[in-house]
Amino acid sequence: MKKTIFISLFFLSTFLLSCSNDNNMSRNDSVSGRWKLVNVTGTFGGINDNFTPGLITWDFNPITQTVTVVNNNTNTNLWDVLETGVYNYQFVNNPDSPCGENVEIDGSVFGCYSVVNDSLVIDQSIADGFAITLKR
Repeated sequence: MKKTIFISLFFLSTFLLSCSNDNNMSRNDSVSGRWKLVNVTGTFGGINDNFTPGLITWDFNPITQTVTVVNNNTNTNLWDVLETGVYNYQFVNNPDSPCGENVEIDGSVFGCYSVVNDSLVIDQSIADGFAITLKR
């Protein structure tokens, strides 16, 4: 009887401990790695700036929750979003957002994000902001 109770408790505790909220990690996994900024559009001014892939890279590290930006753009007429540097990022639930959550970089809300095929789009154009398109 004791053996049956022990085995039952073992399996129950294993089951309960293995159930965790992995949503944050799966979100981080989808953006993890190096991305090349290829386009920035939007705002009231009608920005539509294209970049040669690789000129500006964003490298998301889900372990440290940082994004390392290497910005080699020298054209000051193009809006390239972030300067070279290391920035903290996080995903924040936002029920008022059309997507339900936003990505924040260095404490600033960058908007909704989606990863489809080899593209990462960060979009706050619904608030007359910008849309950033990055490619693998």
